Amino acid sequence: MHTEPGSYPVQSPVPWHLPRLFPILLTACLLSFSTPAVATQVTIHEVPCPLDGASTRVFEKLSSDSRGGFDSDLCSYSSHGQWREYSLATCPEDLFTLLGDEFDQVRDESTTARLKALADQVRSQYPDFDKIEVWDRYEIAARFYRLLGRDDAFIGQLYLAASWTARDQAVGVYEGLEGPQMAYQLLELGAQELQKDLSAEQRKTVTYNLARVAQRAGENALRDQYLSLFEAQGDLTDKEREALDRFRLMVTEVEPRYQDMAIAAYSNYLHIPNLPHEPLVRVTYQLADLLRRRGRLREALPQYTLVANDTRAPQNLREMALFLANHIVDRVESQDSH
Repeated sequence: MHTEPGSYPVQSPVPWHLPRLFPILLTACLLSFSTPAVATQVTIHEVPCPLDGASTRVFEKLSSDSRGGFDSDLCSYSSHGQWREYSLATCPEDLFTLLGDEFDQVRDESTTARLKALADQVRSQYPDFDKIEVWDRYEIAARFYRLLGRDDAFIGQLYLAASWTARDQAVGVYEGLEGPQMAYQLLELGAQELQKDLSAEQRKTVTYNLARVAQRAGENALRDQYLSLFEAQGDLTDKEREALDRFRLMVTEVEPRYQDMAIAAYSNYLHIPNLPHEPLVRVTYQLADLLRRRGRLREALPQYTLVANDTRAPQNLREMALFLANHIVDRVESQDSH
């Protein structure tokens, strides 16, 4: 069975109970970034690389959960460990990289020769295997998949998954955050709580976790505001300073780079006439959300509107598209009035 690099999260049928959100915000682990793969359980197989025969690790997912919730761009989270960290197989010698269940497929001599030629180019750009990050591997995989003729919807999804791996490094897992409506409610409630008489340690925890929620919501300016407030508390430990610097690097350099690459791929895909409905709707929605996250609100709005008005689109996508379109309209009108 073919494994897609991303999939639809399921909209939670449980209503949002605001009274329980602040305790989640306050007690969420401040620096819970490097959690082991517990809820996401994998097993490892060793297979020969189809290009050079080198032994290569291929992971197989045994189990996962969805307790980490999901974001507006359809990034979903397990409570411990994300499958997207393991779904690619990379040859340690020539860096040939594909999704694990496609890695060792037999290909004809002509295709294999072209893959080897590309592998030589890739290897020259990444001379140290141990320094390759997971988002680099998604970018490398996209190059090989392009050679294999995959369309821009698939390539865009690889770039989007790469951006998610950077977000993972920044925000870790924030259990129970089920989509954009809950994220905005939590941001509103958190802002109210910061007006109260909190201890210095509570204020530090709340501001940092609000930055995490803002990043998952795609609210970049608000994220930066909360990171600055966290930093302004002073007396940061070495671990906190390291986490703050890592957070900023991921969300200002790495994640946006791959979001822009996904935007380009998705935009190319949507220029194809007579596209099948399911990928057309999904790509249109994800393009809209990427544009919003990159601050291109006026470009995002018509894409959201297309999905919201599509009666054949999945209901959860229509609801999120309508919510986010209305959010953009409110913001643009507020900007225009000043």
